[in-house]
Amino acid sequence: MSYSENHNVTKKLALVVALMLLMSPAVKAQMETGMDIVESASQFAQIQYFHTLIVETGLEEKLREDGPFTIFAPTNQAFNELPEGVMEGLLENPDELRDVLRAHISSGTMLSEDLGTVDNMPTFEGTVFKVEHHEQGISVGGAMLVAADVVATNGAIHAIDKVLLPEN
Repeated sequence: MSYSENHNVTKKLALVVALMLLMSPAVKAQMETGMDIVESASQFAQIQYFHTLIVETGLEEKLREDGPFTIFAPTNQAFNELPEGVMEGLLENPDELRDVLRAHISSGTMLSEDLGTVDNMPTFEGTVFKVEHHEQGISVGGAMLVAADVVATNGAIHAIDKVLLPEN
């Protein structure tokens, strides 16, 4: 098997394991994808809506840069649980939607073990969310990490159980 074929097999295996991690909410293990944050997010069905919105709002280009970045990506279910009219309003106001998405992105790579050492998480949007440690795990801005430490080449992704809405 050539290096290129072996590398592709390794990347595919990493994706399968990462998908298993994201589909098992109780699992909090580090997984390296070998891809950037945008490519990594595109592989996970659980955060597909977040990925789609990142692409549609033009944040994709920024997240392909070297970073590093930490993404707190709401699950598809988290978007479905927004109060009636909230998502529709965001979709009608691209600037506000972009701000909400930027509230899920921080500079630097923060793995779950690093989150254990901080009290607050500043975001691109300018909001600072409180980091709390519970018996059930870690929350950021009141959103629980349901999958953690998916490591991309330019940062890390954590799936969270609610959409973080910055205060106006």
